[in-house]
Amino acid sequence: MHARKSIGGRLVLLASLVLFPACHADENDPAGQAKELSDPVRREYATGNLQRLYTSALGQHGGDRNAPPVKAIADASVEQLVKTYVDHPEDTQNGTHIIRLLAEMRDPRALPAFLQALKWRAEVNEEHAQTAAEVLPKIQWSEAQKSQIVQALGEALERVTGARGADNRMRNAFIRALGDFGDKAAVPALTTIALRQSEEQNFLFNRLAIEQLGKIGDPASVPTFLKGLVLFSPSNPGMRVNDVAAEALVRIGRPAFQPLVDMMEGKNDEVNALARAYIEAVRQRDPNAAKQMSPRMVTGAEASFALGALGFPEALEPLLKEAASSDYARRLNAAIATARLDVTGDRLEQVRALLQDVYKAAEEPAHKAQMLAVMRHLYNPDLIPFFMEVAKDTANEHPVVRLKAVEAVALLADKGEATALLAHIEGAGSDPYRDDYKKEHASSLQAAVECDTDLACWTKKLEDSDKAVVRKAVYMLGRLGRGKDAAIKALVSKLDSSDLQVRLAVVAALDRIAVKGSPEAVEVIDGLREKEQGQSIWNNFSREALPVQARLRNRSGK
Repeated sequence: MHARKSIGGRLVLLASLVLFPACHADENDPAGQAKELSDPVRREYATGNLQRLYTSALGQHGGDRNAPPVKAIADASVEQLVKTYVDHPEDTQNGTHIIRLLAEMRDPRALPAFLQALKWRAEVNEEHAQTAAEVLPKIQWSEAQKSQIVQALGEALERVTGARGADNRMRNAFIRALGDFGDKAAVPALTTIALRQSEEQNFLFNRLAIEQLGKIGDPASVPTFLKGLVLFSPSNPGMRVNDVAAEALVRIGRPAFQPLVDMMEGKNDEVNALARAYIEAVRQRDPNAAKQMSPRMVTGAEASFALGALGFPEALEPLLKEAASSDYARRLNAAIATARLDVTGDRLEQVRALLQDVYKAAEEPAHKAQMLAVMRHLYNPDLIPFFMEVAKDTANEHPVVRLKAVEAVALLADKGEATALLAHIEGAGSDPYRDDYKKEHASSLQAAVECDTDLACWTKKLEDSDKAVVRKAVYMLGRLGRGKDAAIKALVSKLDSSDLQVRLAVVAALDRIAVKGSPEAVEVIDGLREKEQGQSIWNNFSREALPVQARLRNRSGK
């Protein structure tokens, strides 16, 4: 009898299960799926359905997150997604999918989840923090929310102390996010990273932090950028950040001027200490190179370069003072910097006289050749007689120097000047380098005879298949195209040349002729940086390109 009751009871139970099955939300109902997130058994299934529904709708509406069908899914689910993520930090597997979905939605209502993700735990949810950092700058926030986010990003960054792959991925994401927000509250955290010299931190992050500080543009960061001019990797002193530090100082503009003058004059004790440490690091690897260095030489070279990049006319006086040093290296660096200043009239004559004096004082042929290269970047035809004089002086000038002088004339000459140089070459039968002159400059001199001072003709020559002619055309646009939009536009089109010499010539010519700046050039250089950073061509281009880019940005007011 008891057995029968037991069997009967089971039959009733089974019948009830058949008649009353468990109720679950329709898999295509976002509101219903959102409710099921509270059930740990159903959570994974619900998260997957919400991900499917949202990404499908987003794709069907061309990525428009404000399209009504797309927004409806977010409205039905975002609050429950956030609550589930915040309330269940132990569920890291579903948490990964939820934070990715919230990042895809880019909804400001997800802020509590993103802030929670930034409180990362080692070996648990570093990926969550990285995802949050990468998406946060892409969402529109109120000023109060921005401050909250920047503080959270800074705290998250300060907690990264290791050198694991996960640590480096988080560093990269946090540093970039802080820079993208552009909030001065990010400066302390980024400064710590920028100046840290540690085996646990790849030196590339010092570079990245200085780049982001430059984007923020807080004058309070000038001392950091001054140190950046001398900063080096402790494991490889050849790794520097002086190019991005100089770019940042040029972005800052006027507030950087006097601190740079003080640094050049040896008045910045912290920078001097870094310079001594740098020389010592060099000594460990190359004692002979270190013997040629002094703290004033190191700091003077970097400060002079940055002052030249700033371009303020009033920098001429302190640079002339530096150029009077008994240390030829300091004289050389200061003189080179003066060639980049925005000076005219009597001040320009002072620059020309200084460059020629420093040239004449040089004992090494390499220094003379360097000075000739600097002088040609004045794009001043009045210097051509001086270049010709050097080219003809077979008795006193080194062949390397004469080759450089001929090159200067060939790059800057119009028809008459090119004809004179060709006549000199033809008559220089006793010069053992006569054939070299012909081989290297025949095509560019022929182009000069053809185009003379015709700007349109030179613009067409930018598309010539001969790289020597292209480079010549760039110099002629630098000589003839000051303030002319057509010339500026033509030069911008050659910034991405695969030939480094052409690129360097283009950026120098743009610096000369784009007197009101060039947003287009700024954009192209940004693209090259993103595409080529870490490659040899960018490493060799950036030292000149980044300060010029900053000058062009400042001139255009953008």
